[in-house]
Amino acid sequence: MRVQAGWGSHPACGFPGRAGSAHENDWRPPLPNGGFSCKLTRRKRGRRMRVALIGCMVMNREISHLVARSRNTVRVWWLRQGLHDTPDILRSELQRTVDEVERENGLLPEHLRFSAIVLAYGLCSNGVVGLRSRSLPVAVPRCDDCISLFLGSAERYRELFREMPGAYWYNAGWIEQAFTPSRENYARQRAQYAEEYGEENADYLMECTNSWMGKYQRCGFITCPLGDRPEHEGYARQAAEDFGWQFRKVEGSMEYLDALVNGPWDDARFLVCPPGGVIEAEFSERKLRCVPAGLDDFADG
Repeated sequence: MRVQAGWGSHPACGFPGRAGSAHENDWRPPLPNGGFSCKLTRRKRGRRMRVALIGCMVMNREISHLVARSRNTVRVWWLRQGLHDTPDILRSELQRTVDEVERENGLLPEHLRFSAIVLAYGLCSNGVVGLRSRSLPVAVPRCDDCISLFLGSAERYRELFREMPGAYWYNAGWIEQAFTPSRENYARQRAQYAEEYGEENADYLMECTNSWMGKYQRCGFITCPLGDRPEHEGYARQAAEDFGWQFRKVEGSMEYLDALVNGPWDDARFLVCPPGGVIEAEFSERKLRCVPAGLDDFADG
């Protein structure tokens, strides 16, 4: 049997308190769907919050725009793109950043402290699984990855997934911040392999590292509501032509990202994991749930 640690109460969330504390009976039972009844999920639009947002650089343009216009006070911690390729490293970097936010929050005057941490990540190869915060609620979108965030909803992504099986997705953020498939990028990659390992080994390494390309037949380009540079769409169209993919241009939406930055974090689209909770994967369209932390979850701190 797993022994559970006591749960701390947070002023924005009615969660179980530690035994013997003033909040011992100040809690609401978890909802049957794996979420929690939390005032943060019910905040009306326009109520100001102080938010610590941890995001991937591919969303730099959209999130920066929303943060600049937000009624909330939002501070952003950016992580480099590509960490989802190694989920354990992504998880480690996210947890390190959550811990950094909490440490800094403890040093701030009370009126400047954050109300919550927001992750601009989906499930992302299970990179968010296992994350926890001791003192702040953590809000996470209920989606597989950032494709849903760029499209405006997880439902829209599922719809396009059915219409466009085997699609590789491009948008401005990925083209600017990531290693995306293109003849130019592959030429650079092969040149690097040849320099480090020799010509013969370079061909073998290219075959091994890019074998995944065979499962794609389509290319989707997601437009940016803030405006696109023509070369971004041209880049995606050229990649589709080079790799023999069917090209389709899809309209992007800021709706999901807007809710991420400004709230409210409704239970249908977001998991709000309370302090002392641990994020887990859920094998349904809800994607995520929160469970109480065990004693060993905070042993390292």
